Amino acid sequence: MKRLTVTIRAELEVPDDWMLVDHPSGMPVLKIGEQFVDFDLTPLTTKSSDPDAEWSDRDTEVVNAVIDTIVEVDAELEMHTRH
Repeated sequence: MKRLTVTIRAELEVPDDWMLVDHPSGMPVLKIGEQFVDFDLTPLTTKSSDPDAEWSDRDTEVVNAVIDTIVEVDAELEMHTRH
Protein backbone atom coordinates (compact mmCIF):
# COMPACT_ATOMS: atom_id res chain seq x y z
CA MET A 1 0.00 0.00 0.00
CA LYS A 2 1.22 3.52 -0.84
CA ARG A 3 0.45 6.77 0.93
CA LEU A 4 -0.71 9.86 -1.01
CA THR A 5 -0.63 13.30 0.59
CA VAL A 6 -2.94 15.92 -0.94
CA THR A 7 -2.36 19.56 0.00
CA ILE A 8 -5.06 22.01 -1.02
CA ARG A 9 -4.80 25.70 -0.20
CA ALA A 10 -7.55 28.11 -1.17
CA GLU A 11 -7.91 31.82 -0.51
CA LEU A 12 -11.43 33.21 -0.72
CA GLU A 13 -12.50 36.86 -0.81
CA VAL A 14 -15.68 36.81 1.24
CA PRO A 15 -18.30 39.43 2.13
CA ASP A 16 -17.86 41.26 5.42
CA ASP A 17 -20.94 39.62 6.95
CA TRP A 18 -19.46 36.11 6.59
CA MET A 19 -17.84 35.23 9.89
CA LEU A 20 -15.39 32.67 11.22
CA VAL A 21 -16.98 31.12 14.33
CA ASP A 22 -16.52 28.14 16.59
CA HIS A 23 -19.22 25.56 15.94
CA PRO A 24 -20.65 23.86 19.05
CA SER A 25 -18.81 20.71 17.89
CA GLY A 26 -15.58 22.56 18.68
CA MET A 27 -14.29 23.23 15.19
CA PRO A 28 -13.87 26.61 13.49
CA VAL A 29 -16.28 27.08 10.59
CA LEU A 30 -17.51 29.81 8.29
CA LYS A 31 -20.93 31.22 9.20
CA ILE A 32 -23.05 32.54 6.33
CA GLY A 33 -26.39 33.75 7.65
CA GLU A 34 -27.78 30.80 9.61
CA GLN A 35 -25.62 28.21 7.78
CA PHE A 36 -22.35 26.78 9.04
CA VAL A 37 -19.82 25.90 6.34
CA ASP A 38 -16.86 23.55 6.69
CA PHE A 39 -14.41 22.46 4.00
CA ASP A 40 -13.71 18.88 3.08
CA LEU A 41 -11.98 16.86 0.39
CA THR A 42 -14.34 15.79 -2.39
CA PRO A 43 -12.77 13.78 -5.19
CA LEU A 44 -13.86 14.67 -8.72
CA THR A 45 -13.78 12.22 -11.63
CA THR A 46 -14.06 12.15 -15.41
CA LYS A 47 -13.77 9.44 -18.05
CA SER A 48 -12.79 11.97 -20.70
CA SER A 49 -9.21 12.74 -21.72
CA ASP A 50 -10.45 15.95 -23.39
CA PRO A 51 -8.67 19.06 -22.01
CA ASP A 52 -12.11 20.63 -21.48
CA ALA A 53 -13.51 17.56 -19.73
CA GLU A 54 -16.29 17.95 -17.21
CA TRP A 55 -15.25 16.85 -13.72
CA SER A 56 -17.84 15.89 -11.10
CA ASP A 57 -18.54 13.80 -8.02
CA ARG A 58 -21.42 11.94 -9.70
CA ASP A 59 -19.53 8.63 -10.02
CA THR A 60 -20.29 7.74 -6.42
CA GLU A 61 -18.63 4.33 -6.63
CA VAL A 62 -15.22 5.81 -7.48
CA VAL A 63 -15.69 8.85 -5.23
CA ASN A 64 -16.64 6.65 -2.27
CA ALA A 65 -13.72 4.31 -2.96
CA VAL A 66 -11.34 7.30 -2.75
CA ILE A 67 -13.06 8.68 0.36
CA ASP A 68 -12.78 5.27 2.03
CA THR A 69 -8.97 5.50 1.74
CA ILE A 70 -8.75 8.78 3.69
CA VAL A 71 -7.13 8.21 7.06
CA GLU A 72 -6.85 11.84 8.16
CA VAL A 73 -8.33 15.19 7.11
CA ASP A 74 -7.51 18.56 8.62
CA ALA A 75 -8.96 21.89 7.51
CA GLU A 76 -7.60 25.12 8.93
CA LEU A 77 -9.65 28.30 8.65
CA GLU A 78 -8.15 31.72 9.25
CA MET A 79 -9.83 35.08 8.63
CA HIS A 80 -7.78 38.14 7.67
CA THR A 81 -9.24 41.64 7.34
CA ARG A 82 -7.85 43.95 4.67
CA HIS A 83 -8.11 47.70 5.04
